[in-house]
Amino acid sequence: MKLRILVMLWVAGLVLLGAACGGSSGSSDSSSGGGSSGSSGSSGLSDTIVLPDGWEMIDAVSVADVEGVLGATGYEEWHETLSDAAAGKPQGGYATSAGTTSKVNFLVYTKNGQAEYDRVADFIEDPTPVSGDLWDQAITGTLYDGDKLKALLVRRGDVCMRIAWSPEAYPDWDQTELGTKLATMLIENLYGK
Repeated sequence: MKLRILVMLWVAGLVLLGAACGGSSGSSDSSSGGGSSGSSGSSGLSDTIVLPDGWEMIDAVSVADVEGVLGATGYEEWHETLSDAAAGKPQGGYATSAGTTSKVNFLVYTKNGQAEYDRVADFIEDPTPVSGDLWDQAITGTLYDGDKLKALLVRRGDVCMRIAWSPEAYPDWDQTELGTKLATMLIENLYGK
């Protein structure tokens, strides 16, 4: 009995030692253009989404979250008909009374992140890598979805996220900075602050 307790304590000590040393931090893909690992590391975030399966975009991003990043008020939730939260593809938008020109759209693929990232990246023109501590890969560029949009595509582990907006609606912003702030907010909300 004493030997069993000693072995259990020894195993627990190894687990704690591994956690204290940082464990595995994931790998950084050199094709990401300088993107760094998306593991929790020093960010204090979980390695997995903390919301329950089937979550909707409004569960992850509130109107107040979007207004906080944009420094503006008057936004409302915009229902996206192609959202499929049950299939792991929640999508949502946030817009003012100006309508689609002011809309900021969030789309998350909770499964097959690398495949979805590669697929969506094929639709982004003039892709430019964006480095960041919260993701493994990210690019920004132009996306045509009926209108000319600016998009930031991010992969963190096996999750792919796409944020899109009309650059004409946000002319005072550096577009990469805007995308980075929106992506940071989304990731912090998804993986727990």
